[in-house]
Amino acid sequence: MATATQSLQARVLAVGSGKGGVGKSTTTVNLAIVAAKSGRRVGIVDLDPLSNVATILDVPTRDLVRVAERVTRDTSSLADQTVPLFRNVDLLFPRPKLERGESARLRAALFERNRSDLLARYDLVICDMPAGIGRDENLAFLPFVGALIIVTNPEPTSHVSAGGYVRVAREIRPDLPVLFWHNRHRETMPGGFNPVDVIGNYNRYVDDELRIDPRAAAVSHVAIIPDDPSLNLLQQTLAFEGHVLGKLLDATQMLHKAVIAGIEPGGALGGAANQLRYYLSAHPGRPSPDELSQEAVRYLTGQDGAPAAAATSGDPNGVFDAAAVDSFVHRYADHPLTVPLREAVFAIERAAEQVVDQQRLFATGQGDRRPITRAAAAVRRLIDAVDTHAVTPFERNLGGILLCYLAVLLISAAPQVRSLIAAVIPRRSEDGRIVRDRRHQIRNLIERNDTYHRRYFTLVRKLYPVLVHQINRLVDAAGWGGIVLRARDGSVNRNAYLKLLTHVLHDSLHAGLGIYVGFRYNQAGRAIEEGAKNVLGQVSRR
Repeated sequence: MATATQSLQARVLAVGSGKGGVGKSTTTVNLAIVAAKSGRRVGIVDLDPLSNVATILDVPTRDLVRVAERVTRDTSSLADQTVPLFRNVDLLFPRPKLERGESARLRAALFERNRSDLLARYDLVICDMPAGIGRDENLAFLPFVGALIIVTNPEPTSHVSAGGYVRVAREIRPDLPVLFWHNRHRETMPGGFNPVDVIGNYNRYVDDELRIDPRAAAVSHVAIIPDDPSLNLLQQTLAFEGHVLGKLLDATQMLHKAVIAGIEPGGALGGAANQLRYYLSAHPGRPSPDELSQEAVRYLTGQDGAPAAAATSGDPNGVFDAAAVDSFVHRYADHPLTVPLREAVFAIERAAEQVVDQQRLFATGQGDRRPITRAAAAVRRLIDAVDTHAVTPFERNLGGILLCYLAVLLISAAPQVRSLIAAVIPRRSEDGRIVRDRRHQIRNLIERNDTYHRRYFTLVRKLYPVLVHQINRLVDAAGWGGIVLRARDGSVNRNAYLKLLTHVLHDSLHAGLGIYVGFRYNQAGRAIEEGAKNVLGQVSRR
């Protein structure tokens, strides 16, 4: 029969990271939300000295004031350290933990004095650990947890830090299940860097005596979350047009990759073909074909300072023919969509960089609109090229999606449209300014507030005719009838355009909240939900 300590341990998850800035606290919050929506009662234990969870969820200062400032040996009630967040979710011990010895007092409060209360109140307890692997503030909690989730990003320092965390955690708890959660994932990385091989990448950069035996590591990968600006918590206010530009950029990059994928590599490229495709899709600027070819060869051979891509690309010989690279690059450069694609990517990225700082939904002015105007012009030229030269249904459908997003970008500049959008967003006064009320917006999403959702769908109904009118104007003026999204019977696929508008509005309105239900219509949101369900499934089996 399990003891109370063992029963509690089975319910406790630790979410840690070897280094800061990888999205650990955002992961904690999303795990809690997915669990709560499945009916579990969840307590988030905030062990981070900077109280990141309270910041992410925009917990008002007045809610924190009543919580005891410090954990003391006299703290007898868990209620003294609890802030209710949402249905089925509480935040525990949310105040800063900077005093010497406070971590030890907190462990005693959690796992000794309040053990029975935790078991009675919660089905799952998620500990948001401090960044790094400090022994007293972090590692000392591992004997009390049932599993450790390590959040990491696809870059060497993050993988080295995560691998170091695994090594020291195994010294403390050899039987501790370790689950990797990969944030900001990119499928292909420069120099053949494997974005999910944490143990292999760690071993590559450390001394022999510090290496981990991959066969004995016993780790599992529970989530791979693609990079997405919707998770950028620095976006405290809302740049609606900036997010629409992000949608345009996603569609443009998808079309760019489709064009590159359609170019036959030739046998002489061997295993370097995929690395060359990555290089071309990620290369910034607008170099000449000869310059691009020379730079690609330097990249593939490691002459640019990165490891030789060809040697890590799966080619058993690690060789390729430079002439084949040149041929591939020139065929890519000669493709009729390449130049307008690269120009559109360049213009959209420049516009997005400027809009994030100057285009706020509740701002009194609209700032410098020239970057947006230039981006819109570049997208028009790209759509022209797609309408003329696209050869596959996939390319034409992407052209139709670009047309829809361009129309959304254009109508969002109208003051009337901006007023309609602003009316949906909860607002509050802060220091004499009107700001986005992130706290209530998050609650409205998680608890599915009927009034909030009616306002949202009313906005969709009002904007849809405006969007259709704008698309018709663009099609009539430019003759783009060939890329209009159509149903099987050849009629305009109005349902597709309604869905695109619904999705872009939903995810744009909720960008920067950091919760998966705010961007449920894109890949990152779906991946977070799936990853959280993977974690919960593994926990329930233990």
